[in-house]
Amino acid sequence: MRAPMKHASVSAFTNTALKPALMAGAMVTVALCLPLLGGGTAQSTLVDMVSQGGVRGPAMYLLVATLLTAIGLPRQIPAFVAGYAFGTWSGVAIALLSLMMACGLDFIWARAVGREFVKRRFGKVLRKIDSTLAARPFIATLTFRLMPVGSNILLNLAAGLSSVRALPFMAASLIGFIPQTVIFAMIGRGSAPSHMNMLFIGIATFVVSASLGTLLFRKYRQQTA
Repeated sequence: MRAPMKHASVSAFTNTALKPALMAGAMVTVALCLPLLGGGTAQSTLVDMVSQGGVRGPAMYLLVATLLTAIGLPRQIPAFVAGYAFGTWSGVAIALLSLMMACGLDFIWARAVGREFVKRRFGKVLRKIDSTLAARPFIATLTFRLMPVGSNILLNLAAGLSSVRALPFMAASLIGFIPQTVIFAMIGRGSAPSHMNMLFIGIATFVVSASLGTLLFRKYRQQTA
């Protein structure tokens, strides 16, 4: 009995602590290294490419970020890039728009087009998520979105396959996306030498958000057990 319990505790630690720490560490490392490349030249180049037409500006970012997020890109990455290229609050706005568009694409595709394909590919996992979403869709979706780990695309697909209505799912997703979008836009903006304070604010806020999401998830599991 002790071996399975030990394995379960290690798995829980990996999901709730190690993965978020590694993700945050990678983002912080990138943010700290970028200003070292030619005294901020790398940042200037990226900003010029995105905001002045090098890659067709915000419209191109929105298209690429939406498509990549819809097929599984972690949602923190678009926020980081948008904060880096557009500034904190403009980056938050455009990153949120791309996340919501990706969320809607997955939801509509699963519900209207890919029902049989998704059930064949992710059936077992999706059944578990569906049973959780069906009881309290808004709270369940919000809790999952606030978690620092988890599959964004699987949740979108599960909601599309379930009987959950689009409005509460999308509303909870929007609210749940906001904290980490703000955090990683701050971290992206903090890669500039003149905005290092944003980096440290983003790191601190990430810790708070991750802790809140984990606590909400545990409370929700206790209520639905």
